Amino acid sequence: VIVTPILRKLHWLPIGLRTQFKVLVITFKALYGSGPEYLHDRLLPHTAQRPLRSHRLGLLRVPSARQCRLAGPRGRAFSVASPTLWNQLPPEIRTAPTLMAFRGA
Repeated sequence: VIVTPILRKLHWLPIGLRTQFKVLVITFKALYGSGPEYLHDRLLPHTAQRPLRSHRLGLLRVPSARQCRLAGPRGRAFSVASPTLWNQLPPEIRTAPTLMAFRGA
């Protein structure tokens, strides 16, 4: 998706990207204590069976289809969409120290 220069100047995003941005902001808030507790409980850290270098990257575990109960498409559930989008972010954005730094990255 190409963001035109006018939309970029106005700080507007296309609807699909705006939705992803909002999910990521809610995820950041839930992980760092300023979001709802029930969302924080849905976000589980990724753990491997053996020590890996990626354990410090702040990755989240994407639940299996069995763990996610949803009437519609599974990918639209917060417990699936949030970790999927979060894990796609570069590490320097995931480890942003503040919400303002996260939003500005």
